[in-house]
Amino acid sequence: MDRQVMNQHPMYRFDDFVVDPKTWRLSRGGQEIPLKPMVLELLIYLTANRGRLVTRQELMDTVWGDTVISESALTKAAARLRKALGDDSATHRYLETVRSRGYRFVADVEEIEYPDQPGVAFRSTHAAHGTRALLVGAAAVLVLIILAVFWLRVPQHETLPAEDIRSLAVLPLSNLTGNPEQEYYVDGLQDLLITELSQLPGLRITSRQSTKRYRDSELPATDIAGELGVDVLVEGSLIKEGSKIEVTVQLIDGRSDEHLWAERYSRETSDVFSLILDMANAIGAEIGVTESLSAVKGSAHSRMGQIEPSAVDAYALATTHLDRFTSDSIHSAIEQYETAVSIEPEFALAWSGLAAAHAMEALVGLAPPRDSIEIAQAAALKAIEADEQFYSGHSALGWARMWTGDIDGACESFEEALRLNPSAPDAIHGHADCLMFDGRTDESLARLRELLTVSPFSAMHNFPLPIHLYMERRFDEAIAATTAMQARTPQFPMHWFLAKVYWQQSRFEEALEEERLQFKWQGDTVLLAVLEEGVEAAGPTGAMRAKAEALVTRANESYVDPFDIAETFSRAGMVDEAMHWLAKAVEHGSFEANYLAFWPDLDVLREDLRFQDLMERVYGPRAQDIGRVADASRLQER
Repeated sequence: MDRQVMNQHPMYRFDDFVVDPKTWRLSRGGQEIPLKPMVLELLIYLTANRGRLVTRQELMDTVWGDTVISESALTKAAARLRKALGDDSATHRYLETVRSRGYRFVADVEEIEYPDQPGVAFRSTHAAHGTRALLVGAAAVLVLIILAVFWLRVPQHETLPAEDIRSLAVLPLSNLTGNPEQEYYVDGLQDLLITELSQLPGLRITSRQSTKRYRDSELPATDIAGELGVDVLVEGSLIKEGSKIEVTVQLIDGRSDEHLWAERYSRETSDVFSLILDMANAIGAEIGVTESLSAVKGSAHSRMGQIEPSAVDAYALATTHLDRFTSDSIHSAIEQYETAVSIEPEFALAWSGLAAAHAMEALVGLAPPRDSIEIAQAAALKAIEADEQFYSGHSALGWARMWTGDIDGACESFEEALRLNPSAPDAIHGHADCLMFDGRTDESLARLRELLTVSPFSAMHNFPLPIHLYMERRFDEAIAATTAMQARTPQFPMHWFLAKVYWQQSRFEEALEEERLQFKWQGDTVLLAVLEEGVEAAGPTGAMRAKAEALVTRANESYVDPFDIAETFSRAGMVDEAMHWLAKAVEHGSFEANYLAFWPDLDVLREDLRFQDLMERVYGPRAQDIGRVADASRLQER
């Protein structure tokens, strides 16, 4: 709705606020309250339609029908309006939010007629100045003509210089389907767009795991960009009706909250990859990337062309399940990824997702690690076979190689993944491990701090830094990094890890308290009782022995990571028992066994010849070199 239409509204008064559409201002007690045009347009329309629900779609079609406005931009405009009025979303004195539908202006509003406009008499009193006014007016017209000619000779829209924008985050798309069950599809498209944008050169892309916390957020764009550490944000919304999808997307400067660009796209669901590619290329052009994705290295999605919509549905649903990170959801994710690749065997992203899901299956103890990693490696190879220019397959293969002892091959895979996508978080983590194995500790830790800029609110990507500091025996730094992680990812308790660190510092009472807190959080009353009995019988060492023996009993009934049992026996000083379970951990392919050379809990075992044998089995031909690196690290700390 243009300003001329807005000007036809009368003035509105509610409490001591006055809204004047003609002068385009909001005032309170005679003092003007500055508002951005979008926010003022929203206020005028809502006051004119006070007392009734105004849907989001109505606002986008009526108020901004000639301008593309995303769902999230509307949410932020409402938040700014509420702030300007001193309103509260909980009490909604003026503006009521009807979740997922729209807004209702609930205050009592009085319409005020404008005063009569000055007429001929007004003009006649200024007749003496008529000639001067005419000359000034003519001069102004001439200036406008000159400016207009100049304006037509310069580009109407300039992209920002590439050096100005180095980082970007895609926020969760708003689901306008009217069906909450379609949320998974919306998330899937966000994932596909992030994947495509990650191929743009010279641009750091924030991981989806770190942006999902901003769904339906009313935070200003500048605040979100500041928390994520990015220059620009991509916001958008999606409508899916039958075989058609419509996506509205816009680019926001996170430093100034300036609206940079917006567009609306419509496609058949079978052409979803061409839609994603067009959006990514348009965003790249707006931020100053001169080459299209196809020119840079080709697009993973453009190479697939049309795709069976049910395969995208299955992929999107699998991604949603994997995010939940529970036993049932991981199994469901595996089933959906398998469905996706059975429908579209060349769907590289689904193959790499299947590899990740099997790795997580082993990580949470749902299956023997070695079996799961073999399946993950096969899926990663399928992803590369489907599209060798797609980074995710190489990253997944890198981890499968790492966990099976092929460290050199793993590092080659991580380097290839990072060549294709320098922002790939799992590949950054893998590369940091490679640097650690080479003895390049400072570079390794720098990479892990860089990982936090790519994925600041993902527990999986926050955790490697504390772990590496722990392995370097920089215990105070490990505690500080863990505390910072807890502030960013409070849903992922780290009591079990702090217990390890405190134990290494001989802070046994604090270590035991962290053990108690972990068991309470898990609801594990059995281990909690065992721990207390062990403490009462023989102090901290007795507690570790009791815990280890209880884990052995539990392992007879269900899968327990042998590495956990081994390190607990090691803390109890029971070398033979620790070596027995450590050998099982290597045999089963426990993930932590990959850090055998560096793990502080195992220091009491290092002089045992059996430990040296396990080093050979884990690291192969690199065992001696990695052993020397780990020894040097321990000696340096002492």
